[in-house]
Amino acid sequence: MPLKGFQSLCNKHAARIVSKDEGNPQYHKGNNIGKAYVTHYKIDGVVITKKERCDYLLINEETHTAYLIELKGSDLVKAARQLEITENHLHRELFGYQVRYRIVANKCKTQEIRTSEYRKYQIRWKGRLIQRTGFIEENI
Repeated sequence: MPLKGFQSLCNKHAARIVSKDEGNPQYHKGNNIGKAYVTHYKIDGVVITKKERCDYLLINEETHTAYLIELKGSDLVKAARQLEITENHLHRELFGYQVRYRIVANKCKTQEIRTSEYRKYQIRWKGRLIQRTGFIEENI
């Protein structure tokens, strides 16, 4: 169900949904190949204004899949924490949805990916987390 009180950034059956912050090179692109009903929201500063939060929420309303998207410079642990805080904040709205986590970093060091704190998120989210440098493009 779309977030009440907020306007989706995309058309209902948009073919491509791009999450990108102005002035930053990293982005997430969702390809809506089945022309499903989708919604897309700017979380940071719009839906959530007061605490740590991720940047975007993309929802495939037909498959009940929600993508929490964080566009980050390089701090993966902070990015994962922002995704988790956003999910907790929106837990009522996301009830019944399979939540997936996306981190698109500008740069990433191998030692940061292997830290115990970041590994805890990878283990907890068992394959629902995708982290890439530069961009993520996927079929939603």
